[in-house]
Amino acid sequence: SHGQSSPPEGTFTAISAGGYHTCALNPFDEAVCWGWDHKGQSSPPAGVFESISAGTMHTCALTAEGQAVCWGSDEFGQSTPPENFPNP
Repeated sequence: SHGQSSPPEGTFTAISAGGYHTCALNPFDEAVCWGWDHKGQSSPPAGVFESISAGTMHTCALTAEGQAVCWGSDEFGQSTPPENFPNP
C-alpha cells in the first residue's frame, strides 16, 4: 500500500517501516526513504546517520555525535527534537 513494498535498488545497513513509508540507511549511512510521501516522511535531509526509526508521520535518525534529526509531519512535535538533545 502506498509504495512501501517497492524498495529502491541497492543495499542497506538498517531499515525501519513507518505507517505510510519505509526508510533505510545505505552503505554510506545516508537516509533513503520510499513509499507514500504523506506529510513529507519520504523526503529525508542530507546527512550521515548511525541509526534510523520511522513513525507513522515522521522519521528520526541519530548522527554519529548523538544528535537527533527528524523530518516529516510536525504534528505533536515529532519532527522538532528538543534543544540540547542529548544533554551536553
